[in-house]
Amino acid sequence: MLGSRRNILIVWTVFFAGLIAGILLVIVLQTKPQPAPDTSRLKDLLHITAQKTIGLPPIADAEVELTIERGKLDKEIARIKTLAEKFGGTAVQGGTDDTGTDVLAEISPQFTAQFMEALRHPEKQPAAQVKPENNQTALVQVRLKFQS
Repeated sequence: MLGSRRNILIVWTVFFAGLIAGILLVIVLQTKPQPAPDTSRLKDLLHITAQKTIGLPPIADAEVELTIERGKLDKEIARIKTLAEKFGGTAVQGGTDDTGTDVLAEISPQFTAQFMEALRHPEKQPAAQVKPENNQTALVQVRLKFQS
């Protein structure tokens, strides 16, 4: 009888020791901080997918993207405004964020290709102001991206 009580006591001791070890293991594993998942790529993918699905028309008739140094932003905006005036139009700066800014130029549609070429290659600017033949206008969106 004494042997069976001893066996029962050993079984209960092993059971409770395992139970306590399991509880401690769960507590230790739960206290490790999990790093926050990087969702930036998902955010970009969601944004691109939404734009494709909705199919919003572009604001501008033509778009061009230029990469500049952050310190030369004001100089580049002034160059775009001056260039738009030379082509008989105007330009305004849009909002600025961490990646760059937008400039929207309104010029005559007959000079859109020349204007975009002059934006990409500063040496190809018109010598004098050009005069549009009609009152139609085209919008050119210039995206100025900052160098990484």
